Amino acid sequence: MVEYRFTLRDAYVDVQGLPTFIVVQEPMKDKFRELLHDLSNHNLMAKIRRIDDKLVISIFPKPNLGKPRRVINLVLFVATVLTVGIASSALVFNVDPRLNAALFANSNLNMQVVILGVSILGIIGIHELGHVVAVRHHGMDATLPYFVPVPPPFPIGTLGAVISLRGPPANRDQLFDLGFSGPLAGFLATIGVGIFAILTAPIIAEQEASSLIAANLLSSSPWPHTPLFLELLSELSLRTVPAGHILVLTQVAFAAEVGALITFLNILPIWQLDGGHISRATFGNQGHKFTALVGLGVLLLAGYWGFALILLVFMFVSRRPLEGVEPLDDVSPLSNTRKALFALALGMLVLSFVIF
Repeated sequence: MVEYRFTLRDAYVDVQGLPTFIVVQEPMKDKFRELLHDLSNHNLMAKIRRIDDKLVISIFPKPNLGKPRRVINLVLFVATVLTVGIASSALVFNVDPRLNAALFANSNLNMQVVILGVSILGIIGIHELGHVVAVRHHGMDATLPYFVPVPPPFPIGTLGAVISLRGPPANRDQLFDLGFSGPLAGFLATIGVGIFAILTAPIIAEQEASSLIAANLLSSSPWPHTPLFLELLSELSLRTVPAGHILVLTQVAFAAEVGALITFLNILPIWQLDGGHISRATFGNQGHKFTALVGLGVLLLAGYWGFALILLVFMFVSRRPLEGVEPLDDVSPLSNTRKALFALALGMLVLSFVIF
């Protein structure tokens, strides 16, 4: 099968008993992907590496992982719906009655709870859906999303969700798509929630707003305490505000800020976060190690010490502290289109940066 796809220079069994082939150097991204398809019919896999000046293909058995237990995904999702609902209710009802009277006098507070909860879950769900689409498009093996519920008093009721790869991506293109798809989908959903927050925000008289500000019930939070994308949306004049009045963003805008935080944290180029996949695919192993250190530095400077500590624990427990996910073909370069999309990933990082 290898000889059918490649020109062989040598073949042998290595010290671990794995069939190993040295092949002639040539464009191989498509050929290697076809070889993987051939091997999968025999429950085998392959990887290709550049060792000195040689291209070496190793063949090994595909691990038998068994079927994923999807009931766990369902139970965690239902639990997350409950915890997000409880958190959303607290965010809406645990507010000074004067503020609710000023902002929601003509609104149903229970509907505000539903809108807030759906916004938070929607952003997280669409983020994970982006990963699912990439996984299905490339035929990768991965689990369904595992949502992470967190009971009160955690303010949003969840730590998001994760998808677990059950096998490595075939090449750097697939690894890039896996990392890029989730943040892109989640960021677009976050922008949608931000626009909805502005279009549905209450408009009150400046005099009333001044009274609420004097009572410490209203405040203004400029960047970086409000994500840059939300600041830019506010400048687009999506609503007509009468003279002598101001528009007040409510808890739905908080959902957009949460979405920005999720995008920002995920797209940092650290370890096996989404941004880690993107940087590993773009810069290779050594470049990824450097960007991981930069990403950790950004986390610490932004004050997210707890998240940085959690990442460091997982990184060192894995015994590969700065290593990212290795594609089976770690020789073929990333496509030019995806190299251009790396700039978009940096743009999302900047636009979603927020300090809570």
